[in-house]
Formats: sequence, C-alpha cells, structure tokens
Amino acid sequence: MTYGQPQYGYTPPPKKSKAWLWITLALVFVLLAGGVAFTGWVTPGFFKAKADTTSRATPEQLSQSFVNGVAEDHVSELWCEIRSKRSYSFEQTMAVSEGAQLSTPAHQRAQQEYSAALTTAGVTVGFAMIPGEGGWCVRDAKVGGEPEPLPGIDTKPAPRPVVKTGEEAGNKFVDAINARDIPAALSVLCGKVPDTTRDGVQQVIHGEARYTVEKADVLTTAEQTILHLTGDVDGVRAVGRVETDDSAQDGPCVASFSPDSD
Repeated sequence: MTYGQPQYGYTPPPKKSKAWLWITLALVFVLLAGGVAFTGWVTPGFFKAKADTTSRATPEQLSQSFVNGVAEDHVSELWCEIRSKRSYSFEQTMAVSEGAQLSTPAHQRAQQEYSAALTTAGVTVGFAMIPGEGGWCVRDAKVGGEPEPLPGIDTKPAPRPVVKTGEEAGNKFVDAINARDIPAALSVLCGKVPDTTRDGVQQVIHGEARYTVEKADVLTTAEQTILHLTGDVDGVRAVGRVETDDSAQDGPCVASFSPDSD
C-alpha cells in the first residue's frame, strides 16, 4: 500500500425520505374512517341500534313501537285487523312525515282501551289501542286529538231485536252506529250479508260517525226499505244509505249499508 495517495471506494446514495408514504397512509386512513363513520352512524346507520317497531304486549310497548314505526314508515304489523277508515288516510300521510316523537304516554280511556299521542311534522296525532290477537293493536288514529273511546270492544252480535218494519230495523241500526255499539249494530244485520259488510260496519264504529235519517222509502212490491242518511263521518260531512230486507225469515233486517254515499 502506498501512503499519501487518495483512496477510492463505493459511497452509498443518500436515503430517500418516507414522509410522503406516511402522509399518504394517513390520508387514506382518515378517508376510510370517515366513510365507515358516515355509513355506520348516518346512513344507512349500521352502528345504530334499531328502534323497536314490533313490541305490543302492553299499551306502553305498543305506543312506543307505533311512534318508532311512524318515524321509520313501518307500522303495518301494529294495526288491528279491523280499524277506522281514517287510519288508512293517516298511514298515507305518515309516509311523507319526518320522524315522530311520543308526546302523550299511554293512558287508560275506557275499560279495555288506552290512548296516546305523537307529534310528527308539527302535527299531533292521537291513537287508540285495544287488546287484539297476539297483544295490543291500534284501532284508530286521529289528527288533532285523541279518538273517542269505544263503549266496548265486544264483536259478538247482540240478540236480534223484534222489529215489525224495515224502517224500524233501519232506525235501530242507525241508532247503534251513533251510539258506537258494535253488538247492537251487528244484531240488526241480515244473516246473509257478506263479511265485508260486517267488517265495514265495525270500521265506521271504530271511527266517529253521527247520522240522521232524512227520509225512508218503503218499497212494498220489492219488500225493501231504503233510508237516506246525512251526517258526519270522522268530522267530514257525508251522506249515507241503509237498505233493508223486509221479507227476511227472522223479520226485517239491514241488508246493506253505504256509510258515505247515497
């Protein structure tokens, strides 16, 4: 080896900075975390606890399930098999509402009926609950206040009253509708009326109807009487019609009922 002469050899290149890699990874993590948080907590809300829309063992459970169902547009399992006509209108408007909150907790209004109220889109809706198959169910929903309670929820017809004319049978039927007495109304129906007529009578009674008999046409040859009605059905002015079979074996009876047409 010769001393005093320059030494030659390999010099490694300077190491490149990995700062850009860590910055990129951090940005990717932030974006992923934000996406997961948004879909988990905002929409569709995977992380949120699902609101109960099915419990109805008690009126308190049903009232909260109903409110939750309105908020999520899902209450189909909570209605009674036969319910008021206006509840169908409420169900249609409910589909465009923005959430709901329970404003009045469940409280007893009659021997077998509870009521509660909710607020949705700035509107108060009262609803009535009665015992049904598998738990309690909602029989009526009324915008602006709580429905009037039913005197009773028995659906077994009362004993058929003794009537001599179709007009007398029709008037007893109208009186039962006005009294919201389901057994009395069903007792005057003819035995051969279809189930849809029986259900329709109960449906009207589940709401709030009040009729006056304006006139009665006695059709002697046809053995039929037609009662022409005026009144209010769930707060809306309406006309109605009752037709009787005056030659029925067990006496004159109501053969058909049109609650809002004549």
